[in-house]
Amino acid sequence: MRTKITLLGLITGLSLSVINAQKAPDFTITDFNSKTHKLYEDYLDKDKVIVIKFFFVGCPPCASIAPYVQSAYTRWGSGSGDVEFLQITTLSSDKNASVKSYHQSKGLTFPGVGSDGNSAQALSPYKSGNFGTWYGTPTFVVIAPNGDVDYNVNMSAGNPYGLDTAIARAFRKVNGGGGGGGGTGCTNAFSVKTITSIQPESYLIVDYLNGNPAIKMDSGSYNCEFQLPQNLDGIYVLPYIGSKADPVSGVTTGDIVRIQRHILKLDTLNNLQQKIADVNNSFSVTAADVSDIRKLILGVTSGFSKLTESYAVVHNPKSRNIFDSDNKVLIKDLVNKTKINEFGIGKYGDITGANLFKSNETVNRNSSNVQVYVEQSKLENGNYQYSFYIQNIDDLEAFQFAVNFQNTFIEQISTGQLDHPTYEMDYSLESATGTIRMMAWKKSMYGQQWNSKQAVLKVISYGEASISKVDETLFPTEFIFSNDRKTEDFKLMFANHSKNQISLIFNNGSKLIQLQSSDLIKNLEVLDVHGRNIFPDSRFISNGSHRMEIRTDLWPSGIYFVKVFGVSKAPFVSKIFIP
Repeated sequence: MRTKITLLGLITGLSLSVINAQKAPDFTITDFNSKTHKLYEDYLDKDKVIVIKFFFVGCPPCASIAPYVQSAYTRWGSGSGDVEFLQITTLSSDKNASVKSYHQSKGLTFPGVGSDGNSAQALSPYKSGNFGTWYGTPTFVVIAPNGDVDYNVNMSAGNPYGLDTAIARAFRKVNGGGGGGGGTGCTNAFSVKTITSIQPESYLIVDYLNGNPAIKMDSGSYNCEFQLPQNLDGIYVLPYIGSKADPVSGVTTGDIVRIQRHILKLDTLNNLQQKIADVNNSFSVTAADVSDIRKLILGVTSGFSKLTESYAVVHNPKSRNIFDSDNKVLIKDLVNKTKINEFGIGKYGDITGANLFKSNETVNRNSSNVQVYVEQSKLENGNYQYSFYIQNIDDLEAFQFAVNFQNTFIEQISTGQLDHPTYEMDYSLESATGTIRMMAWKKSMYGQQWNSKQAVLKVISYGEASISKVDETLFPTEFIFSNDRKTEDFKLMFANHSKNQISLIFNNGSKLIQLQSSDLIKNLEVLDVHGRNIFPDSRFISNGSHRMEIRTDLWPSGIYFVKVFGVSKAPFVSKIFIP
């Protein structure tokens, strides 16, 4: 039985390379079918590799590992190729007859040797410590064609391919010193790589032709560590990623912009981008995908309903030929070098923010922030209106931001879509938190530029609100410009109401009302208590002026409401009394 590694074992292991410098001693043994096996004459001198499993009939771990050894024996040609497996007992009580019965009960087809088959001659050099500390059974030894010994090879149910690696290593040590496996080398060697920042957990070799179990290949390189079928038709390699991701993470309005450009044929998404843009799994990229992404960003949905995975895998991801974007590639094509060995992995919906390729998918990020102005005005019914403006931006292509409304109840929300006909706008309200999410993007990429004088969002509340930005971890900010410049921050600016709203000064002596505004005055109305406009004539208004005076000497005494319309600001209403 195996025991735990002792300090002596570790110390011995330090000198293992020196000990292993000696060659394997020759032996002659006879298996339970009366066949003689001479180590050098029958195998090593013919550039073959020998695998020895030392065991005994009553060894429980030897029995548990037996199916994996049989599987490896089959992978390496069942003795008809350049590898032979020998199972040799360590006990004198195990005769050839009992070893044969053991093999038959376990379904083992490789040769076995009992004590009457001269097992002691093969065993003694390895049990003596000449090649390292003996830890018991099962012990695996791989002998290369040049006689080098790989002692105590790691082979277990949890790592059944450790033996394959040792065999492949032995093939590189033929008697001539350069080649492997009869001097032929590893003719089916290949490698694959994933060129995106998202990497697979492993690679799988899958036999779609015969339905054999998949083989795990962690490194992405194959150098004959295990036996592949002679017929490579239908055998593929593909990256495997089993982890899940937050559907919302990384998905922003910028992704909608990239899809929009693709739909309008202003740009072409590569294979990987087209795959992860198809969030409704329709095998095409359309406005329906834009709709699903918009709902996800605004929090209307919590994921993509037509998808079961978070990530998409694509072969040849840089290509823009979507018909060549399968998630796997034939090993035969990799060996013959008729197909590129590159894969890409992307998160569904995240077309722009995932650094798809480590070198050429960069985003120009602007360190400065965008200013979003908020103006407050009180309406005639006592409610408050808040208008949001994005100032001094001419080349704005898309944006998203979110704000919190506190200490009030929101009655109505509207976007400035009619004021910006080139732009598609949308919003969502989370009533429990008072969070408003806002997004917009250019529909045509041509025509009207951004109008910073038009409000993008108008919110009417029952009471005066306290407004603040939303934490970036809850909803990311993004402003995208036509030259691919991008910023992920904005500054929330509150207008100075005493300066920006219209101020009225009543002068009793001259019967004048004086109006002053930082905004350009466009028009005004004077309403009596019955709602009638008693000042319909606008000839006294100098359109575009910041100041004006209105005579009131002909007005009857009473209460009036003066409603002033500015060029870019919301209308302002003030109540006055004429004595």
